[in-house]
Amino acid sequence: MHKALIQLSLYGKTNDRFWFNFFHEAAHILLHDKENIFLDEWNSGESLKSEQEGEADKWSREFLIPPEYEGELAKLKYETDVIDFAERIGIHPGIVVGRLQHDRLIDPSWMNNLKVSLHFQEIENV
Repeated sequence: MHKALIQLSLYGKTNDRFWFNFFHEAAHILLHDKENIFLDEWNSGESLKSEQEGEADKWSREFLIPPEYEGELAKLKYETDVIDFAERIGIHPGIVVGRLQHDRLIDPSWMNNLKVSLHFQEIENV
């Protein structure tokens, strides 16, 4: 029996990157051959692009912000607009900010306060 495994690091991660990466990897499990290992980067940090990577990116992108809302993204210029939009579609505002930054609709330095930085916590034995 084969089982899928998703491994993610929290190094430098904010909630927008974490959830995009999680759903990107989940897309590989749902859409692609379960026998293969998918690597986005090689040892040198060189990006590996393939048809499967493009499909996983698209699936994650559309899962987080469905295509019917894409036309509204360019209108989101203020934090209150982002918060209202995120609430309306049921997603965290930080994920919307990450998408706006990625699509170059806002500057990468804008609205980062709406993102959540993720950190591991030590779990004590209970």
